[in-house]
Amino acid sequence: MAGINTRPQWPILLDPTFRSIYNMTEKEIPSEISNIFEVESTSKAYVKDTSVSGLGKMVQKAEGDTITYTSPIGGYPVIYTPKTFALGEAITYELYSDDETGIIKKAPARLAKARMHTRELFAADLLNYGFTYGGGGETLFNGGDAKALFATDHPRKDGGTAQSNYTTADLDEDSLEAGMLAMRRTVDQRGEKVAVRATHLIVPPELEKEARILLDSQLRTGTANNDVNPYKGRLQIVVWDYLSSVTAWFLVDSTQNPLKWLNRDYRGLEGPEYDFDTKSAKWSVVDRFTVGFADWRGTYGSKGDNS
Repeated sequence: MAGINTRPQWPILLDPTFRSIYNMTEKEIPSEISNIFEVESTSKAYVKDTSVSGLGKMVQKAEGDTITYTSPIGGYPVIYTPKTFALGEAITYELYSDDETGIIKKAPARLAKARMHTRELFAADLLNYGFTYGGGGETLFNGGDAKALFATDHPRKDGGTAQSNYTTADLDEDSLEAGMLAMRRTVDQRGEKVAVRATHLIVPPELEKEARILLDSQLRTGTANNDVNPYKGRLQIVVWDYLSSVTAWFLVDSTQNPLKWLNRDYRGLEGPEYDFDTKSAKWSVVDRFTVGFADWRGTYGSKGDNS
């Protein structure tokens, strides 16, 4: 009776090809996450985060006087909780035996595309719903200050004047300048200046032309004057297909980036697992990750609809 419980060899024969196609497809699909988010890894079930202010200005000290000591003002705490996403595909014995059109070889590419699509959409929804407290779509996330990511009235812990990183202006030279200036005027929880300067302009495909005209032209746009374009080369343009609005645009300072992407666990394509009763072989992908923000400083968003 030797060999009666032996697994068939065809799932094992398919596996090297599957893994090669899967890994190659992942590399071929463009991702903007690393251009927009601060990417970190965690081994925890959840991660607590917050922001802190600076220490303010130094205090002039007379000879022999003691040094003045102070502490930063803590921001608003948030918790990032990784979410689990999974998908698999089964190859039946009949499909393996009868496949003459290459459907089987497309299976790992389908899984790779599904994973990358899920990650990009999940990340983009932090911006897509950034004007709504609590978020929406795939990304349900509350701001620690009880405001949306983009708001006109972000409070300060010291009780000072609220701040705005929100507008509805469409993308043009004036609104771009206003956004960049608003970011440079950002102050921390004690009202001290924060070194925030926009480094990236994030737009949907529908605004790519306008963005490149604004930032890549040698001369100013929309004027007959021979003025140099002061914004040429100032910002990196990120065109993100996963932005849902055709008018919204965003500014981010990559050096002060509060947008977090946390990778929890990912082992790549797993399988094959053979099902004796159905004679099918299965491959699956499981990915755990999350996004969020502990502070709004370093971002600026516009609905772009002039509402």
